[in-house]
Amino acid sequence: MPFSLTTRQSHRIFTLYVLAMALAFLVPVPTTPLAESTHLDKLVHFGVFLGFALLFHLDRPLKVGWTFLISCAFAGAIELVQWFLPYRDADWWDFVAGAAGAGVGAVLVLMRASRDP
Repeated sequence: MPFSLTTRQSHRIFTLYVLAMALAFLVPVPTTPLAESTHLDKLVHFGVFLGFALLFHLDRPLKVGWTFLISCAFAGAIELVQWFLPYRDADWWDFVAGAAGAGVGAVLVLMRASRDP
């Protein structure tokens, strides 16, 4: 029996995910030498926006192109907001990593759609 969520459940999950993203990307975080010396944050952005694209499509099953565009727009919006925050740094590479994650999420949605009858 396949796993399925009600519309209300998928909306709640997506909303909680977005709130967690906002907290993670917009609250002050301490700077550590490890975070500055690696590109681990790019991997985080990739994964977070891959999840965003998948959950967004689950919540709002639009065409995959819209899912990708909205996910990229949200990644860009996060970076723009960070640009205005004195305790955060906006980074174009974070946006690129987020857009790449959104792209992989969109491809996964397409692959699933092509398998479903």
